[in-house]
Amino acid sequence: IMQALVEHYSGKGWLQRVEQCILHMDISSLDFNQVVRLCREHGLYGALIYLFNQGLNDFRTPLEELLSVIQNATRKDATSTCYRMLVYLKYCFQGLAFPPGHGTIPRAQLHAVRKELLQFMLEDSKMLTSEVFKGFSSSSGKCPNICYLLWMDTEATLEVVKCAFAQENFEPTSSTLDASVSKDEEDTDIESPDSQNILLQSVVDAIIHIVGLENEAIHSVVVGTAESEESELWPSVSDFGHIVEFVSFFVSYKRANASQRVLKHILKYLTSSTTSYDDKKMPPQKEVLQLFNVVPQTDWNSDYVLNLCLDAHFHQACGMIYTARNQNLAALDSYMKDTMEPYHAFIFINKKLLQLASDEALSFRSTVISRFAELVNLSRECAFVLVIDHFHDEIQQILAELHSDHCSLFLFLKTAIEVHLSGKLDFSELTARNYEIVESLYSGDLEDYLQRLSNLPKLFDRNPISMTDKLVELYLELLCQYEPRSVLKFLETFDSYRLERCLLLCLDYGVTDAAAFLQERVGDVASALELVLAGLDEKVNQFIASVENAFSRTSSKSISEIEQPDIVLNMSEARPVLDVLRSSIGLCQRNSQRLDPEESQLLWFQLVDNFSDPLKKLYGSKVVNGKGCWSVGGETTNGHPTGKGFSQKMVNSAYQRCLNTLRRVFSQFVGEIIEAMAGYIPLPAIMAKLLSDNGSQEFGDFKLVIHRMLSMYLYEKRILETAKSVIEDDSFYTLSLLKRGVCHGFAPQTFVCCVCNCSLSKEGAISAVRVFSCGHATHLHCESEQSKSSNKDFKDGCPVCLSMSDTQARNKSPILAENGLPKYPVVEHEVPYGVHHNHETDHVERSRGLHQMSRFEILNNLQKGQKSFYIETVPPLKLSPPAIYHEKIQKRVSLVGESSRHSVRSGKPQKIWHMKEPKSKKSGNWLPPKSSIFSSDKNQVQ
Repeated sequence: IMQALVEHYSGKGWLQRVEQCILHMDISSLDFNQVVRLCREHGLYGALIYLFNQGLNDFRTPLEELLSVIQNATRKDATSTCYRMLVYLKYCFQGLAFPPGHGTIPRAQLHAVRKELLQFMLEDSKMLTSEVFKGFSSSSGKCPNICYLLWMDTEATLEVVKCAFAQENFEPTSSTLDASVSKDEEDTDIESPDSQNILLQSVVDAIIHIVGLENEAIHSVVVGTAESEESELWPSVSDFGHIVEFVSFFVSYKRANASQRVLKHILKYLTSSTTSYDDKKMPPQKEVLQLFNVVPQTDWNSDYVLNLCLDAHFHQACGMIYTARNQNLAALDSYMKDTMEPYHAFIFINKKLLQLASDEALSFRSTVISRFAELVNLSRECAFVLVIDHFHDEIQQILAELHSDHCSLFLFLKTAIEVHLSGKLDFSELTARNYEIVESLYSGDLEDYLQRLSNLPKLFDRNPISMTDKLVELYLELLCQYEPRSVLKFLETFDSYRLERCLLLCLDYGVTDAAAFLQERVGDVASALELVLAGLDEKVNQFIASVENAFSRTSSKSISEIEQPDIVLNMSEARPVLDVLRSSIGLCQRNSQRLDPEESQLLWFQLVDNFSDPLKKLYGSKVVNGKGCWSVGGETTNGHPTGKGFSQKMVNSAYQRCLNTLRRVFSQFVGEIIEAMAGYIPLPAIMAKLLSDNGSQEFGDFKLVIHRMLSMYLYEKRILETAKSVIEDDSFYTLSLLKRGVCHGFAPQTFVCCVCNCSLSKEGAISAVRVFSCGHATHLHCESEQSKSSNKDFKDGCPVCLSMSDTQARNKSPILAENGLPKYPVVEHEVPYGVHHNHETDHVERSRGLHQMSRFEILNNLQKGQKSFYIETVPPLKLSPPAIYHEKIQKRVSLVGESSRHSVRSGKPQKIWHMKEPKSKKSGNWLPPKSSIFSSDKNQVQ
């Protein structure tokens, strides 16, 4: 059946399906020999590897089968088989079963499988008729099986071999390991590092022998193809580089050993100019440094290697060789030449300053000081830390040395100023480790240096650099030369300098923005504004010329007139004009309040004039029959865009659109100035200025500016009116009225006792008088006598109000409704809302049987936290608004809808507050309403 299946699918050319079927069949149910024969005949090598691995637990035989195919076929036909073989080896080295997706190799036999496969690769080839064998045997006398793989693809073969010795790849990646393997077996089967290194050394020696690294000349294998007479030279330059990097990798990590001749070839290759590397590989200089750290100095000739490193410009390697020879100055020079990683020079200096002593240390210190300008150019941050840490006493000598190089002096002073202002420095380049080699090579020295940098604040506190006026002025002068755009920021952040001297420096070097800032600090605002506006005409001319050129080159018909100003303002030539505009506006706004009104008006009007002049010129430019009459420097002839393909009509229309756009842009500039000055200059003065200077001009767009200004005035007026009404009706004032309405003192309505109808102040009266909140007053003895004569359920309170509340309670006795619920009769006559009767509330309180307590007693009891004080005994505290408040609200509601214009023009004074006459003058005092103070009605104010 299997033979029929294979013949059926092979006839259709579907052999891949046969292989898939074999991979899914039970091997015990197959005729093993028959299936193996069929796989060999039809080239089903994936199924063949599966049969030997799973059926016979044989990992070597598939390699023999595949290698025989590679040897007997041409290179073109053997390519796919070679890569299948490399994939099989890689999976076996990593502990995975082949083909992919068939589990893992049992851990107990993983070491044995890896060792068996590596030994097979190192065995001599038995195919004596192979052209490759003849080539390798004639050159090196020995042709192991690995030669064929190296010949097919050197780089891929070496990467596969690396997988067998990479520690992180020894463990299988799948979690489905053989659970039957005990822990003791795992421990015994794990390969020891010594056995790994022995096997690795054998592989390295075999590869060295194949290439001939032990000899002066490298072995070149000439291999002829079977089908043609063409020959091939192996190894090529790239293949030789892969082999050298493979050997160097394991030697540098102490996994393998190499002779002096091999090291010579490795170093010569790494220092050759043809060596290239990418981000995934270690730079050649790092590999050389790694070899220096691992291989003893006696195994390589330092003079020969030094010449190689000098020719390759490996400055760090040269510095390491000079350091080993104790040539400190030469080592310093080498480290300082490395501009890519300059921090190694400072690490070396810091290390030597801590190690050296006596005369050698003095000589080294003087050398460092003499070359301090170069150190500052390497890294100004590290150089400043070096001064603070080791050369604080020689700072004047260092500054004198830096005076010969102004650029270095500027960088050093810039760093000192940054430390003075912020107290920290940026060492991101130093702490960024791009390669693992840095950790292994300079881990100790680098960590020590970083530790000293971490104590930077303590160094600044212990050895501060005093920034004298002379140093600050020197830095400012250098800043004006090298970074004039940073002068203003420095003057704004640094506050300890002499204004007059710094102003002269800024004026001498033409830093106008910084000079204007200093003149403003001195108080000369007019001169500051002149400096800001200096050169405005030239900037405006360049801006106009660039706009005209843009309109002449492109057609603006596709762009709407609304979008054109925004596009023009995004041009690079518009940025200087906008900067002058905003700087001058800010200058005038900052100083308007502290200047006299006349001086403030002069400043603002000077600014308006400078931006109105270009607008006047633009409105004075007319297009009459294609001839313009206004031109700006740098324009085309007669102010028109010219060029081939432009008709006269097109030229005129483009020029007119350009003028319209420029007019709108400069009108927008003037509008921004007017909006900014509206809060500082009276509007009548602004209007008078505009009409007096531009009254004869037909400013179509400029009229929109005036309309915008008036709209802004009306908007602010509306905001003011709204704020005024909110202030009149704010919650705080309302609550204060409510509080005063209920917390006033009690006064008796009459001076007659409501019980005995006798005068309260009669002569000979020995009883005190009690005044109730309702306005009634009684003698205490009259009240006590009445309580004795009444029933026991007498309630404390005003006798008159209690009697009235009892009568109302009897009238409101509940009547049972049809559903059995109590129903109270409706009272026809209710007290109208808004009339203030304090005693009615007290009547209700007395009718509920609540004991009258003063608010002072309530607050005292709450503060003391008495346990006998219950909330049920507290009468409800109600804040009923006074009549004046409700009548004010009703009055304002009736006035809604009337405009403020009518109220201002009316001659009759309108009373917002109207208070009814109380029935009696016993309700207490009240304050005048707040609206009478803040009313906008002039008659009311009067």
